[in-house]
Amino acid sequence: MLNLDTRLRQAAFQRLEAITRQFSNDVPWEAIAEPVPMGEETFYIASRAIGIFKPRQMPDGILSIKTVVPKQGRVNIYSDGASDEGGFWYSLEAGGTAKAANRQLLISYERQDPIIYLMGVAPGRYFPLWPCYIDSVDLARELCHVSMRERIGDVRLVAETTGTYDVDELEKRYVIREAKTRVHQAEFRARVMQAYSNRCAMTGLPVPQLLEAAHIIPDPHPGSTTEVSNGISLSRLHHRAYDADLIGIDPDYRIHLNDDLLSTQDGPLLESMKQLNGHKILTPKRLDQKPSKEALELRYQQFLSR
Repeated sequence: MLNLDTRLRQAAFQRLEAITRQFSNDVPWEAIAEPVPMGEETFYIASRAIGIFKPRQMPDGILSIKTVVPKQGRVNIYSDGASDEGGFWYSLEAGGTAKAANRQLLISYERQDPIIYLMGVAPGRYFPLWPCYIDSVDLARELCHVSMRERIGDVRLVAETTGTYDVDELEKRYVIREAKTRVHQAEFRARVMQAYSNRCAMTGLPVPQLLEAAHIIPDPHPGSTTEVSNGISLSRLHHRAYDADLIGIDPDYRIHLNDDLLSTQDGPLLESMKQLNGHKILTPKRLDQKPSKEALELRYQQFLSR
């Protein structure tokens, strides 16, 4: 029979798998804060007030670490970020081993416990990474180094702690690169969704689970940026149509459907899309977040050439 520590981690990973299916890589705090059932009781994955977290049921060690993106006007107190070694730096609580949270983190480091990293991508929004492992702890700098050794969100049987973990370095670098790519995508999506008030710019659909952040200049293109001005909030359907140049947006924010789409006759969904032709998209209130006219012109010329 699995011990309590392992059962807690399994249940936490399974909850994260469920909520990331629902919210993709941009999970609201409210979903993370829901209690997780385990047998006849419940436990929590993280705390709003603290970064290094251990549920009360867990004998020792930690379950999760968390960073936040502060609201505008507040100072970001975190020094966390990507490291040159691959993986991420995470700040310990000030005070070294005098702080109980740091002592519990050291236990998980020594045992190589699989933990959760809730990485803030926007105020109140998080990108969950799991299973993560603490590679090293620097008490003098009050930092620890965190990385992944398995595919992100791999909810397989959480092994009993063994104190050692051998991993192929090439595989580890691949997993870390995959994680950083997904963090980048989650940060971009969260900022675009916030700018557009969680609505589709074409239809006004206000269902975040059905929305995506479309790049005006595609990500692989050398002219692409991660600024909100290079993004548009679109429903999954309209995002696919935009990426396929079935729909274009001109520099005056006006929507255009290509001739093939306009001439196709097939049901109410397509007819509702046709009604967008000639209408303007919704845009953010802040001028610096509105779609770049230069980027729209470049992308619109691609649409016209198809």
